[in-house]
Amino acid sequence: MRLILTTDTHFNHKQLIQYGRPQNFEEKIKKGLISIVKEDDLLIHLGDVCIGNDIESNNWFKENLKCKTYLIRGNHDKKSTKFYLENGWDVVADRIDINMFGKKMCFTHFPIAWDGYFDINYHGHFHDTDHRRNEPGFNKILSGYNKLISLEYTNYQPIIIK
Repeated sequence: MRLILTTDTHFNHKQLIQYGRPQNFEEKIKKGLISIVKEDDLLIHLGDVCIGNDIESNNWFKENLKCKTYLIRGNHDKKSTKFYLENGWDVVADRIDINMFGKKMCFTHFPIAWDGYFDINYHGHFHDTDHRRNEPGFNKILSGYNKLISLEYTNYQPIIIK
């Protein structure tokens, strides 16, 4: 099993094009996921799946990917846990901790301060560092414990954690 991460897909959020995302960002994200994710993988989405078309956007993951799918709620994922479980996700949480590959990994949408229970905190939310530089919590992404996952830095492709 491989561990695959994506975040801040923001399907249907065309305003992000004004912030620098390419016109075809949704297509790039979807093609990347389909080409990389395999049936025996675990995909963890670090939040902010979509803005609108919630049922269609959330179900896209289960309809197109045959792996286990975990959703970490982001600031735009405001539906109930029941909604997400009924619309494509196997697990829905605000934080998940996994011991894997000799590391204690913590998965959140926002960066969190080290609490003694993890070696690394994988998170999204900040997209690229200029987008939210003055937002509270930005300084946490600079710590050695936090790892920003940003589609803007990965050519809109998911990443494989090894």
